Amino acid sequence: MAASVTLGGIKLWERRAEEDGVCALKTIMNTGYSKNVDDEHKIDKTIASLTEKRTRTRVAALEKLTTHLLNCLAPEDVSDSFINNVLECLRKPSEEEAVLGSRILAIMAIIFGSNEERFFHRSKHVLRPLIRNARNAKVKSSTIHALGLIGFLCIVENENTEDLMKLFETFFNLSVHSSICKAALESWGLIASSLTDEMLASESFLERIVPQILALLDHKDVDVRSSAGENLALLHESAENCSVSLPCGEDIVVQILEMSKDGNKRSSKKDRKTQHIVFRDIHSTLANSETPHVSFLVRGKMLDIRSWKSVKQFEAVKGCLQTGLQDHITYNNALRAMLGLPETFEDHKIDRRDLFNKNSAMKKQRNNELKGDRKPFGLTQHL
Repeated sequence: MAASVTLGGIKLWERRAEEDGVCALKTIMNTGYSKNVDDEHKIDKTIASLTEKRTRTRVAALEKLTTHLLNCLAPEDVSDSFINNVLECLRKPSEEEAVLGSRILAIMAIIFGSNEERFFHRSKHVLRPLIRNARNAKVKSSTIHALGLIGFLCIVENENTEDLMKLFETFFNLSVHSSICKAALESWGLIASSLTDEMLASESFLERIVPQILALLDHKDVDVRSSAGENLALLHESAENCSVSLPCGEDIVVQILEMSKDGNKRSSKKDRKTQHIVFRDIHSTLANSETPHVSFLVRGKMLDIRSWKSVKQFEAVKGCLQTGLQDHITYNNALRAMLGLPETFEDHKIDRRDLFNKNSAMKKQRNNELKGDRKPFGLTQHL
């Protein structure tokens, strides 16, 4: 099943010199990307380092290549050897390799855009065993998030969508580690956002899934409760569009209202604040049919998000790209199409001094900009 939004590449043009000195036009995809032979050689060496025996060497290479991808490449600049070497790192990875490698695959999916079923299957082949068998919670949650985003962007067939959602549902349990359960809920919601309202509002689907999500409102972790509540809001939004109601709809509204006012002193002040903000938004949707409205300013351009499906999609991309979000929104035409922004012809010039420097001032500044608590919907945020 393809995602509900189209992420096809946007064609741009660049000039290249032919051997006879005559300029010709060459079609490229995505954005302008200025290359330097020395830089490309360094990147190729880093990709080759992914095959080294020492784990520390491979991890260092993955860190550098993550930075490389966050600078927003064109799809054709992601080589087969790059993909193959990352996949190989994920066959028997250390914790750091699993976390970094799975994120790299997710960033690649954002670069490639939609209808890349083969890339999804190649990624699933290494990520699914880690999701099922890894004992490390950080590895499980990272690989769940990655496979969810890759599936959302790349899946074409309905059967693969259903299989992926059922995989995530296996972690809908109060006894599951909070980070794993949260990742499964977020990834399930992301995949659900690619389905039609009619599919999400079908009686058999709602009767099966709503009780599972409702049970997680009693989870001890506020982030799990919040993710469960947001998925209920997403389902309600689709159900209302089809003129149907959620099972036990009135009882759900009452419970959500109570959670938006919960003053349980056993929870930290920060957790109580988060729960109040999140569940007030959810209650507004369930009780008053209000949709979320989030506005972002990206280099002077206003980006509006006005549905729970769009919220799920944007939050997933933001969580993956982190400090690279601004560059990708500015230069990645596939992502801009997803977000409803006009295509850009602006040339992307990368400052290579920051590319492989973990301690650069630019990186510290961007990391600081991304820190902060959950904000209520209806506010304008700056990227």
